[in-house]
Amino acid sequence: MKRVIISDLHIGSKYSNEEALIDFLSSLECDELILAGDIIDFIKIPSFTERSAALFKILDNFDRKIVYIVGNHDASFCGLIGKSIFGVDFVREYKFRDGKRVYKVEHGDKYDTGILKYPLIVSLFSVLQDYIERWLAVDITTWWRNLLLKKRKLRRIWDIISRDKHIDVLIMGHIHTPEVLIWVNEYGKIKTYANAGDWVEHQTYIIVDKDVIRLKNWKTKKKKIPSKGDKKLDISTPSKTGLVRWSHMVGRKSV
Repeated sequence: MKRVIISDLHIGSKYSNEEALIDFLSSLECDELILAGDIIDFIKIPSFTERSAALFKILDNFDRKIVYIVGNHDASFCGLIGKSIFGVDFVREYKFRDGKRVYKVEHGDKYDTGILKYPLIVSLFSVLQDYIERWLAVDITTWWRNLLLKKRKLRRIWDIISRDKHIDVLIMGHIHTPEVLIWVNEYGKIKTYANAGDWVEHQTYIIVDKDVIRLKNWKTKKKKIPSKGDKKLDISTPSKTGLVRWSHMVGRKSV
């Protein structure tokens, strides 16, 4: 079964790349589409356009299974968790098995620390952010992500995936940082962390098919230009030297 995971579309916000999304979803072929949160940006003051309507129509006509993982920017859908509406299954997290591995997909906001743990503060900040972005044409989301990226450490990722010891592959969104990391833990078990990125700055997505995980860039695929950030990762045969990091952001491998 071929699964495609996309996250952080932020439809309705100023910097959502809805044109690229229409192009991507119109040509998408898969057995299951997993929307990993922050699909519609309700937490700001969304402004929907004809392109937004076209996106909703494409999803409505999609004839394969759609799983909608609720994120922090579309928390208005929390009341639908556990229900199926118009063929869309709303969940908090989604687990599946591919080959011999167990996968878990979630948005990732539950791992936030500091003031980001308080929804009211985040909501107030997001409304102010939306006003500034539209008034001054400044992409605060990307600036904030780059600030957090400098402070983020790999240790936190290891701590997150170690909470679910039976999970082999953890896929998230939320932090707008497309990357895949593979390592062998102290018990000799292969662990994988992947972030699907976003459709504000990166236009990235993840494919899981036949026990292989791929991080892809739609702009690269569309223009047929090779990119070091577009990697095929066979998680059934990882490096035995420990941690392997593939980052779409920097386009290089480090061991």
